[in-house]
Amino acid sequence: MTLKSANGGVTVSQLQSSFAEIQGELKRVLDGVNTGRILESFDILSKVTDAVVDSCEALGLASELPVVETFQRDNFWRALNHCWLVALQNVSKAKTDEDRLREEHIVHLQNSVVRWGDTLDKFGLVDYEMGFWEADIMDALRTILESVKESASDDVLDA
Repeated sequence: MTLKSANGGVTVSQLQSSFAEIQGELKRVLDGVNTGRILESFDILSKVTDAVVDSCEALGLASELPVVETFQRDNFWRALNHCWLVALQNVSKAKTDEDRLREEHIVHLQNSVVRWGDTLDKFGLVDYEMGFWEADIMDALRTILESVKESASDDVLDA
């Protein structure tokens, strides 16, 4: 998913198409989580978030100016953040062992979340209603990482 415009000029039609594509991808993430495809879902969610962060200005997400009249930035951010939180709350639904998040996946996600937060911070879009909920997402990732580490140590003790 590439949303950046090479010349910086993006039409309303292009924006609407980009937002529809993003919403479709977020739905794919949630569908994947519900069917136990956890790794695939987080891969999609990470790519979508990368594209949104990289194209934040072109999408009109970094300003108060109404780029697309029918588009509500706060609803967009809420949908993205809720997708993250719902996906994180359901990591235990992994269908197979291969679909399960492991420590290295979680650490990679944490590093990505920090990077996205750093980029969005310059626009004032971190940990506010209209913006990326870095702290909430990091808290959920920390909790999952602790659980994964506990489970791994339990497995070692049981062996």
